[in-house]
Amino acid sequence: MRRNILFIVNPISGGNRFINIMTRILERIVKKCDCDYDIRLTEYPGHATEMAQLAEQEGFDIVAAVGGDGTVNEVATGLVNTSISLGIIPRGSGDGLARGLNLPLLLRPAIRAVCLGPPCQIDVGRIEDRYFFATSGMGFDAVVGKLFSEGNIRGPLPYFYISVREFINYKPQEFILQFNNQELKVKALILAVANTNQFGNGAMIAPMAKPDDGLLDVCIIKDIGILQAFRHLPKLFTGKLIKTSYYEFYHTSRIKIIRPELAPIHVDGEPIDGNKELHISILPKALSVILPSNKY
Repeated sequence: MRRNILFIVNPISGGNRFINIMTRILERIVKKCDCDYDIRLTEYPGHATEMAQLAEQEGFDIVAAVGGDGTVNEVATGLVNTSISLGIIPRGSGDGLARGLNLPLLLRPAIRAVCLGPPCQIDVGRIEDRYFFATSGMGFDAVVGKLFSEGNIRGPLPYFYISVREFINYKPQEFILQFNNQELKVKALILAVANTNQFGNGAMIAPMAKPDDGLLDVCIIKDIGILQAFRHLPKLFTGKLIKTSYYEFYHTSRIKIIRPELAPIHVDGEPIDGNKELHISILPKALSVILPSNKY
């Protein structure tokens, strides 16, 4: 069946020069793959979701997000529980969902994967009225994410700088977790709920997470001193943090989190204001995603 693909591009991810180059490359590859296509640019926050929601009635089979985690989240949000598949051409600073699904990060392989790869169903996380597809967090990671989003420079180095600067004065919150007929009280530096294994940039907060198992991974990094934090930081990128005494994780399909005060949360890296009480759940296999193979 000949595919009809809508490419939704965030013009901020790379600027006009990238868009011109990407368009030429995309046109060559898509034509070789014998696909129909259209390219549209986002113009304001939420625009990608609006375009994705109209894709089915416009006759598209796939909607491909060209941009970072925020663009991917917006497009995917418009496709939850529909027959349209999500394609991902990562152009962000973290690319958490793309990395978590082992998708190509380079432009040409990513385009070919969208044109030729099979659709596979993955789970979708929901926190309050927002969807997330990789991770959501409500601890130190959310504070850093908010400060990072307010800056003008992207990439792992600025993120690392902000993290170190803020770590010195950050006071871990006490959380009450209610799930699986139990209640836990934890003092956590990071509290993340994950559908896939990482935040982005290879930082594997949930090494055991699987995107199609109908479960969320609740990941806790306990209160930890700065020297121990630097000692164990490399393990976040090797998946070995799970073996330390500072890390705990649980599987659940639904969780209620109560915290002492209003604070930011992040949804796939995008910071938003969060309530004191948070309700998080999983929607099993509610999103179709184009993958380069049937394994991830």
